[in-house]
Amino acid sequence: MMRDKIEDKTKELLSKRNWTFGQLQSMKSIVEEFTEDIYNGFSAKEKVDLIWNVDTEPYLSAQRPFGELMQMMVKYHISETIAVYLKNELMNANVNFNGEDNNEVPKRSVGRKPSKKRTTNEKKDSEE
Repeated sequence: MMRDKIEDKTKELLSKRNWTFGQLQSMKSIVEEFTEDIYNGFSAKEKVDLIWNVDTEPYLSAQRPFGELMQMMVKYHISETIAVYLKNELMNANVNFNGEDNNEVPKRSVGRKPSKKRTTNEKKDSEE
């Protein structure tokens, strides 16, 4: 349930902008950015639900306040889910080195002045 929510939010964040190959090479910074965004969007209950059944022993190596411990555990689980999701997406990604976008409208076809030879009222011209 929570994993699906994290993956959905990751997909949303990933599709919000166009990525360069250089940006995608810095996976750690992307995971950190997405983790912060998702963490800040979760309610306290969602955060607790995410780590409710997680063993705390690996996180108790240094003494820290409960709030800090909880935040660390939640962010770790969010970032782990994001990293796996991004890895899977990149493994199936198509790369276009030509820079062509088939969905793009050519610049010449938009916003130009109408032809003087042909008017917009074709019917009127054909009557002459």
